[in-house]
Amino acid sequence: MRNNPARMTRESLVRGGLAILAAGFLAALVGAAPASAGEPILHPASYPGMTTYSCRSDAIDIHPGQNINDYRVTKVCPHAEVVEGPGSTDVFAAGSTDEGFITRFKPSMLEIKPSGKLVTPSVWDLHLHHVVWLTDAGPTYASGEEKTEMMLPQGYGGRVMATDDWGVNQMLHNLNQSDNRQVYLTWEIDWVPETTPARTDIIDTNIRWMDVAGAPQAYPVFDAEKGFDRDGDGKYVFPDEVPTDPSEPGYEERENISNARMWTVQNPQGATLVFGAGHLHPGGKNVKMMVARDGPDAGTVDGDDPSEVKDLFKSTAKYYEPAGAVSWDVAMRATPREWRISLEQGDTVFINVTYDVKKASWYESMGILPVGYAVGHPDPAARDPFTDAAEVRAMYEAGGTLTHRRLEENIDKHAGKDLGLPNPRKLKGKGTVPPSGIDIRSFLYGQGGFTAVRDFPTSLMRPPVIDSGETVTFTNYDALPGQTNEEQAWHTITSCRLPCNRDSGIGYPLANGPVKFDSGQLGYGRFLSSGVTTGSNVYTTPPLPYRKSRRAKNTTTYTYFCRIHPLMRGSIRVRK
Repeated sequence: MRNNPARMTRESLVRGGLAILAAGFLAALVGAAPASAGEPILHPASYPGMTTYSCRSDAIDIHPGQNINDYRVTKVCPHAEVVEGPGSTDVFAAGSTDEGFITRFKPSMLEIKPSGKLVTPSVWDLHLHHVVWLTDAGPTYASGEEKTEMMLPQGYGGRVMATDDWGVNQMLHNLNQSDNRQVYLTWEIDWVPETTPARTDIIDTNIRWMDVAGAPQAYPVFDAEKGFDRDGDGKYVFPDEVPTDPSEPGYEERENISNARMWTVQNPQGATLVFGAGHLHPGGKNVKMMVARDGPDAGTVDGDDPSEVKDLFKSTAKYYEPAGAVSWDVAMRATPREWRISLEQGDTVFINVTYDVKKASWYESMGILPVGYAVGHPDPAARDPFTDAAEVRAMYEAGGTLTHRRLEENIDKHAGKDLGLPNPRKLKGKGTVPPSGIDIRSFLYGQGGFTAVRDFPTSLMRPPVIDSGETVTFTNYDALPGQTNEEQAWHTITSCRLPCNRDSGIGYPLANGPVKFDSGQLGYGRFLSSGVTTGSNVYTTPPLPYRKSRRAKNTTTYTYFCRIHPLMRGSIRVRK
């Protein structure tokens, strides 16, 4: 996390940041029972002279239905205000030469209401898909909807110059058609000033960004689909369970495996790992970190024998959501305060991520675990995973510690509530699909489409009828070639289980239809958003079969929704 002594130019930061993003080094950043109120949480370190500052971006415009992957330049702490402590905001003023250590980083987002009031938006309305802060060393701090805090243990901090330029990659997701909105990205930091002579109570700490996905695009995601788990346990481990046989389900995910999931320690002095916390999307269970060291066997590759691999930490998700791993009502567990790992030069650290694919498929998933480490300052509390195997195993089995308790804005208050809408299976069919297919306009699917709100006209919900084995083509007219990212609204056609007619949220609907299909985000994303969209506004479903049922003997009804705007629903009727 150390910055170069020379100031980076704004141009070089953008070039360097984009090069990292193009290599897949970004992200952004869940147990079914509610967490116990007594479960401990991490508390920040404390130092003489430490000040807590609030920082925020300039106002960011939010467009209808947006899910844009954006990049811009920021400062370490723009619009700084003192929250607590003896420091002054002059530290971050232009011309300052102050240096210091960041020991805690707490990210969030605030919406600016027309009255000027600032509120934290709910994740079912508007949320951080991801946001990543980039220093000259690469991605450093990050957040997703779960808003995990980075809190380095006592004695460790990331040294930075107060007036440095940083990059920020942000993907802000508006789940509805609302317009004329603005937000601030916010971050709160604990700042400990450097002293003269240099203070000795803090060791400079770097961040190694570890990401399971991302190659070759700048949007580090993969799909975790039902049926991808190779042992039938309903859990999909990426990339471990990606097949090598092109004929097996999930082989296409091989192209999304990133080299950023592995890190080989290069420094002759080794490294001491001091902090780590994972980032997942709904459906995720944990991000696991391991290490390999070449042993005395005949091989020369780290990990070519099981004895050469040791478990280091598993960042598990604590879902407060009663339905389990289906929403952003979650907190991630980070390494506890006593966790220290001593590594040697040549050791290879690597991660994987586990998703629960028994209930549903999870598209555009992530698995990230940034690791804080120090070089050249051996910690007497650190343990070597091979020479101190029993102690390291005990730390691993002890698990992690939450960085925050339940967040009010993450409670999925609407998902699954009964709206009184009819079951599409019980509606009378309405003709055939037009030769041109089904149009998507103004956040509404055409024939058979509906919006999940009370009193939506039943007459508009009636599904079109096709023969068994036929396909249906959709065209998204909310995204047209030549439009800017801001002018487009990207939609998906994703299968969901009947009736798929309840209120929307992050946890409803789910991609759990009896015939699995998903279009991806239909549209023409530009620049960093090019990897977010399919590059087309047209999608054709797989053949939809008639499925015999006691409830509907001569027809089968399929329902679908938009993952980006879950209020959008629709149905198709297949006759025998």
